[in-house]
Order: sequence, then structure tokens, then C-alpha cells
Amino acid sequence: MPTIKRELVKAIRESRVLMVLLSKNYASSSWCLDELVEILKCRKDKEQIVMPIFYDLDPFHVRTQSGDFGSAFEKTCENQTEEVKQRWVEALKCVTTIAGEHSRNWTDDAEMVQKLCTEVSNKLKVEESKEEFRKYDVDNNGFITAAELPRCVLIKDGEESTDKQVRSIIRVVDIDGDGQINFDEFVELMALRMTDKKLYTDQVKAEMMKEGFRECDVDQNGYITAPELRYVLTKDGEEFTDKQVRKIIRKADVNGGDQLNCDEFFKFMNLMMDAKRMTDERAARVEKIASYVSNKLDKFAIYIHDKSLLLKKKRKTIYECLTV
Repeated sequence: MPTIKRELVKAIRESRVLMVLLSKNYASSSWCLDELVEILKCRKDKEQIVMPIFYDLDPFHVRTQSGDFGSAFEKTCENQTEEVKQRWVEALKCVTTIAGEHSRNWTDDAEMVQKLCTEVSNKLKVEESKEEFRKYDVDNNGFITAAELPRCVLIKDGEESTDKQVRSIIRVVDIDGDGQINFDEFVELMALRMTDKKLYTDQVKAEMMKEGFRECDVDQNGYITAPELRYVLTKDGEEFTDKQVRKIIRKADVNGGDQLNCDEFFKFMNLMMDAKRMTDERAARVEKIASYVSNKLDKFAIYIHDKSLLLKKKRKTIYECLTV
């Protein structure tokens, strides 16, 4: 058990980032060496982030316990058991294998502090992404599949993704084309969603259109014919005549071949979405006007009712006066 206080051990174990500032006098303190042992144990057992900082000190002297650092270390090891000394030696060797920072790379300490703050922030973001990734990687196989993705990725806040949207989201960042997302691809996806939502939405929309084209292109020859489009449009019970389908084809067929290529299909889908948006907006305006008129009529009805009651009351008063 380390000789450092329990409060310090508790603080080390509960920290997300552990920074080890190694200077020439570091090894002159048995407390520092015990802290280092505990920090590296937490790194191994709990995967905590450890950042070594070599301040005016060559990592070689730390690894080999040589130079002034070695002299201070040997002095600290006096009256210590061989077991304790070996534990410290292993810790010092281990810390030099971890990527860290060196004061020779800084022009001044202020720059050092700024750089460290930025690095800590970046490492914490990566750790948060790892935690998020592990949460949704249900089977813990190192990949997020289409079945797992809807739990964490939404097209809009509060709106669950459809199967087609999920497949499109995966293709946006699926660099190796295996149909699932590894950790690096997941980080790229999250960064894209947070930094450029429009680009993310546009890319997902483009992938969805590509999938829509593949669904319509039944014979996979790179073109959608009228029979293919009619088959897709009517397979869910919708009714479309041959005439209606040919009209759709003609509207989007730029090349005049009575069939749609991928670009023409995208143009057609954009026109359809624009038309739907305009219809929705028109319906919303109509509903707003109807609501406004309805409220006005309700207020007018209340006004007439109140006037009617007042008139009846006045008539009653006049009648009572005349009959006295």
C-alpha cells in the first residue's frame, strides 16, 4: 500500500486526467514516486488519461535513473526495501513510454499552460466519444451496426431515424465500406454533426437519394425506366397509372431518353421535396388563417350573445316600469 494519504489516493482514482510533472528534483520525494505508482496503476486498471510533462529534464535520465535525477533517486531509495525500489524503477520506466510534453518545445511557461489546456480538452473530448461509442456498441465488438445506430444518432433532435436514414448515415463516414462504424468513423460522424449540421444533413440526404435510386433501378443498369419506377411507387399499395409514371419521367428526363439517370433522379427528388414543402407551408398558412377566422367568429358570437342578454334585461326593466 502506498505511503501517500488516502485522500490523495482517492483524488487520483477519481480523476479523469492525471498530469505528472517530472523535474530534476522529482525523484527526491518518496511521495511523488508513490503517487506515480498509483497513477500508472489507475492508467492500467481504469484506462485513465496520463500526461507526463518533462520540465527541464531529459526523459532518458528518468528512464535510466541517471544524471542528477538518478542521484536524487538513489538517495531516496536509501533505507527502502528492494521491492519498493523496483516498484519505483518500473514506474519511472513506464512513464517515459507515454506520449507527453517537454519544456524544450515551449518558448515560455504561458505558452506551455495554453498548450496543455488545449491538449487536455482534446483528450477529454476523445474520452467522451469513447464512452459514447461503448454505450452504443451493444455487443462490444468494436463496431456500431445499423441495428445499434438509431439509439444514438438522430436526423433531428427528438426524431428517430428510419432504417433508410440509418444506412445513409453509416455510408457518410463508412470509409472502409464494411457497412458498420468503427471508433474513428464514429468520432468523425459526431464531429460532423456538431460542427457543420447543414453539411451533415446534406450528405445524409445525398446518401438517401442514392439508396432510393438503387431501389428504383431494379435491373441495376444505371437507369430508371417507367416500368421500374411504377413498380417501386406501387409496391406499398399506392396507385399510379402508366400515364402518371411517364409524366413523372418526362418532367425529370433532361436527356430525353424516357429514363432517368442518377443526376436526373436527384433533380426529380429535389423537385418532389420542394413541392411537398410548399404544400406543407400552404397547408400551414391555411390552417393559421382558418384558426384566426374561427377565433374571430367565436369572439363575435360571444359579443352577440352578451348584447342579446343586455337587450333582454333592458326590455324587462322597461316592462316593469310601465306596469307599475
